[in-house]
Amino acid sequence: MLLLTSTSDIVRVITGAAADVQVHASWVDEAAGVTTPDRRNSTPITTATTTTVVVSPAAATKRNVKHLNIRNAHAATSTTLEVQHFDGTNSESLIACTLLAGESVVLDQEGDWQLYSSGGTLKTMQSTGSVDVQTFAVGGTWTKPTTFTPKVVIVELTGAGGGGGGGASLATAVVAKGGGGGGGGVWIRATFAASDLPATVAVDLGTGGVGGAVGAGGAAGNSGGVGTAATFGSFLTAYGGGGGRLGAISALATGGGGGAGVGGAGQVGTTSGGAGGLPTAASNGAGGQGVTGTVIVSTVANGEMGGGGGAGIAATPVASSLGGSSIRGGGGGGAGASHSATPNTVQGGAGGRSNAYTAGGGGAAGVDGGAGAAGGNGAAGANGTSANGGSGGGGGGSTTLASAAGGQGGAGGLGGGGGGGGGVGMNPGLGGVGGAGGTGYCIVYTF
Repeated sequence: MLLLTSTSDIVRVITGAAADVQVHASWVDEAAGVTTPDRRNSTPITTATTTTVVVSPAAATKRNVKHLNIRNAHAATSTTLEVQHFDGTNSESLIACTLLAGESVVLDQEGDWQLYSSGGTLKTMQSTGSVDVQTFAVGGTWTKPTTFTPKVVIVELTGAGGGGGGGASLATAVVAKGGGGGGGGVWIRATFAASDLPATVAVDLGTGGVGGAVGAGGAAGNSGGVGTAATFGSFLTAYGGGGGRLGAISALATGGGGGAGVGGAGQVGTTSGGAGGLPTAASNGAGGQGVTGTVIVSTVANGEMGGGGGAGIAATPVASSLGGSSIRGGGGGGAGASHSATPNTVQGGAGGRSNAYTAGGGGAAGVDGGAGAAGGNGAAGANGTSANGGSGGGGGGSTTLASAAGGQGGAGGLGGGGGGGGGVGMNPGLGGVGGAGGTGYCIVYTF
């Protein structure tokens, strides 16, 4: 039972985040021997603020609050919550907790508080207020919880992916190359004593490497950019993947961008591949090694925590050059489609994915146009979650249709996916632009 007896008594809710908190209250008023039931649905609370959810009773009236239901209806954002009785001068905290997305806390008519999961299952109150999860798909500020005493903070951070290289524009009947795929960003986790962190920490997710621009008609493309590091203040850094090499108008190898490592960013692709970030692995990387981008079909550019290597193209193009994958880091971008000396189209490749140790599986390669159509754009990579990083974008398709453009490389997914390389066009048609790398991703768990 929650009793209000004064014209100054109220019940108020203090929210700590911009969630979507919905409140229902039911009560019975007693005055001069007459009881009157009533209820109220408060306007949804969508900011960090203090809101009155049960107003004061009239003079000479006792208000018995029988039921109070507070639900966080937001699909993704959690919020701290405190329910207070306020008498106009002093306040008394009735309960303080954290409501995850979809959870509810209920005061029943026996005066007991109960916590329910997003699926409606009763949870034990022992865990109420003991955990806080803050997810960052864009940069922002982490705020240390204040409704309980934090002990441990775990930060998971993924760096941005590298951009894919721009495809060439074929001028004469020679080998012409699509752009190399960008490398994936590294995933890193660190555990801190909460007392070692300040009240707020800036979260910067970095910027995905820009896709390589196309050159003039009949000219080579341009290399993609390196993804910048994501940071959790000065406490943790996750490096970005390297950019894919430009598509050449000769039989020069096209190197994929290097996957980022825990100690450094991946490098832009060269004719021998883009070096992985420190500590560097020339082939499949263990732990936080950055794996080197390839100049062949990328069966050996997979990482564990380091980003997958971007796909490259051998001097004599081979079809379906796939981006490397990573168990937890971002996947590398697929290579853009090329031309043989005839010229015929040589198919590009899909991007790599996260939560895998085999190449490919990310964004699909664009369809080649042949003699009847322009090259198609590669598909964007899937976005990362708490379970995996972003996948790499697919390489753009090529064409042998006179004056037609090559397809653009697909963008890397949020969470460090590398961009796909652009495909080859036919002069005066241009090559395809490389796909941009995906930005970083951050989740902070506080206990």
